[in-house]
Amino acid sequence: MSGHHLIEHIKAKPVRRVAQVAAASDLSWNRDQVAHNVEQLHVLSRRGLWGVLLFLALSAAALLLSQGTVPAVAQAELEAIIGPLPSVDLLNLVLGVSWLSALVLILGRRGSDGRPGYSWCNVGLPAAFYPLYVFCDTTGTYFPVVFLAGLVLLLLEHCFVVSYTAKAIKEETARLERLRD
Repeated sequence: MSGHHLIEHIKAKPVRRVAQVAAASDLSWNRDQVAHNVEQLHVLSRRGLWGVLLFLALSAAALLLSQGTVPAVAQAELEAIIGPLPSVDLLNLVLGVSWLSALVLILGRRGSDGRPGYSWCNVGLPAAFYPLYVFCDTTGTYFPVVFLAGLVLLLLEHCFVVSYTAKAIKEETARLERLRD
């Protein structure tokens, strides 16, 4: 029993001033954390816009390339190396399946109300169809289809990200106001 009383006497007693200082530092840390969260949300919303601009630039380059004589010459050389190229109908089928899959994924992420992520794959996947169509469709007939398919997906994803970030920024700003009070 004497050991138990000894431990009770050794235990440190809390000091109120230390608790007050810790609470004040937690408050400033929370303010910094909220400000950092708001900045990260702004970065996320701008990343989607940069992705749309990058897709537009890639689309312009693909359009210029498809209008030249390079695709016809490259198509002949490519066929000599790897054999016959896939038909445009097969590319249309793959583009349709890819587009529908991407749409389901975008809508699925929207339904979960989780924090949307943005990956540069969102730009790369639609743009990956340009070289295929440039070599397999030297007339450039399907360029508008590929362009609109990619643009619709990117703008839809960007709208969802902007919607989420606007809501989250509003919540973080309200939290910051509560911390100031």
